[in-house]
Amino acid sequence: MIAAMTTQVYAALVTIVVVYFILLGAIFLMRAAMVGTEDKYAAKGKVYKVRGFYFWGLCVVLTVGLFWTLRFLPYEEFQQKPGEIVTVVGMQWAWKMGIGSTDVKPKDFTGANQITLPVDTPITFQVTSEDVNHNFSIYNDRGVLLAQTQAMPGYRNDLQYRFREKGDYPILCLEYCGAPHTIMTGKIHVE
Repeated sequence: MIAAMTTQVYAALVTIVVVYFILLGAIFLMRAAMVGTEDKYAAKGKVYKVRGFYFWGLCVVLTVGLFWTLRFLPYEEFQQKPGEIVTVVGMQWAWKMGIGSTDVKPKDFTGANQITLPVDTPITFQVTSEDVNHNFSIYNDRGVLLAQTQAMPGYRNDLQYRFREKGDYPILCLEYCGAPHTIMTGKIHVE
C-alpha cells in the first residue's frame, strides 16, 4: 500500500500525524497550566522539559524528512542519463536546433528551426542565445506550456524533458526580443 501512494497522499498522512502530535502537546500544556494545587515552579519545569523534548523531536523529524525526500529530486524521470542531447541557439528571430552537444560559438552553430526526436526518451536541451535574451518554451498541440527556460548570451541552460506522446510541439519565445518577436517559432516532431 505504501509503495502505491502518491507524494500528495503521503504528504497528507504525514501532515495528519504531525498535527496529531501538535494537538497532544497543546492539550498537555493546557492541562499543566490549569494545575492549581501544584507548585507553579514545578509545573513550569515540566512544561519547559516537554517543550524542549518537543522542539528537538520536531528538529529530528524535519531533518530526517528533508534528507529522505531529497532522493525524489529532481524527480524520477530525470534521474537517468539523457537519451538525446539537443543544442538550441536562440537568435533574433529564429531558433537553431541540432542533435548533440556542441562547442562552437552560438553564431557559428548551424541548425534548423525544426527537429525530430524520439518519444518517451529523456531529452536534455542545451539552450543558449547568440544575441539577446530569449525564452525557449515548448507547447503541446492544445497550447499548454510544457517546459521552458531562458536562452541567454554567454550562458547555457539545460532543460530536461520527456515527450510522452507522439506529435508536433510548437516552440515559442516568451521573452520580448524585438518587433518581429511573434515570428520566432520552431517545431519539435516527436515520433
